[in-house]
Amino acid sequence: MEASIDKLKEVLSSCRRVTICLDGWTKKGLSSSFLGISACFYDPKSNSAQHALLNLNLLEHPHTGEMLSKCLEESLKKWEIPEAKVMLIVSDNGANMVKAIRLLRERAESSNDQSSGNEEAVENDEEEEGNGEELGDAINLVVDNISYRRLGCLAHTLQLLVKEAYNGDYSELLTKTRTLVGKIRKSSVAMEKIVQSCGKSPVSDNTTRWNSTYLMVRRLLEIKLSLNKVLADMNIDSLLTSEWGRLEEIVSLLEPFASQTDVLQTDALSLSYIIPSLLNLECHLDQFPSNKILINSMLQNLQKRFAVLMQPANPDFNPLPAASCLLDPTCASVILGFDQTALRDAAKAYILSEVQYLLFCKSSLY
Repeated sequence: MEASIDKLKEVLSSCRRVTICLDGWTKKGLSSSFLGISACFYDPKSNSAQHALLNLNLLEHPHTGEMLSKCLEESLKKWEIPEAKVMLIVSDNGANMVKAIRLLRERAESSNDQSSGNEEAVENDEEEEGNGEELGDAINLVVDNISYRRLGCLAHTLQLLVKEAYNGDYSELLTKTRTLVGKIRKSSVAMEKIVQSCGKSPVSDNTTRWNSTYLMVRRLLEIKLSLNKVLADMNIDSLLTSEWGRLEEIVSLLEPFASQTDVLQTDALSLSYIIPSLLNLECHLDQFPSNKILINSMLQNLQKRFAVLMQPANPDFNPLPAASCLLDPTCASVILGFDQTALRDAAKAYILSEVQYLLFCKSSLY
């Protein structure tokens, strides 16, 4: 065990940046709660992206931001991950998670303020070399934008957006659909006949399982002919023709969200795919032909929730996804268009500041 810990510490020390991920999990029956802390990083020795579990903490109630912040800080110390190495901290949108990361950042900023005298001395040395003002600004930009910067879980945020469709105009229809699926699944005769007819059965949704309502509706449409025949034979009312049409509308609306959620929650996802995913969803909503009131509301909600990634004028703008997209030849084209000029310029500015900072760090070693 100790050998494995030492080996992971060695790998973490060799990588330049680390993304920390936080996630809570509650045992069935609410008997126990846990906080998982993991690290995503590029390992130069194996030339591959890695995802390693650092700690799994048993939590006692109440699950306050102070408690979670303490767990996170202790984990970083245990694994010898310094502040400067943490590129992002990814968490869900729970108030306690947001507060935990904010408290960690505030403690770091307080500590940095106490050592500001040394930082001023470094900046004065740069000015003597003739390029200090510009380089000093770049260094400040890097520190401000990276140290314990939080990135909300994108898949979780998309699911919050999808709930607007579930709870809006489609609410009554989904309730009726859910009731029908429940009635069928409670009948062994109906289930057996449907499976014999088409090889598939209805699936129910679960409020804590992402995309489950979409999957329930999609499956129902897949087995529609067999299901309606079985229901007619058993004298059970099915959905109306107009309601089946609206279910098709729901699937068309939510299919891209389900697809992007699956992509964005994978371990191997690069930051470069975030901007293309969000732009694709914006385009999908903008061109969706039905239910314009709901669609416009979802589009505005998407733009508001992801303004920190898509709008450089936002005071909390995070340039990392845009910069990653610009540097990735497989998806850079989405940010090269005229309509993405502001986002592209912000990405360029961040990349240049990073390069200047690295050159400064390298020159200070000699």
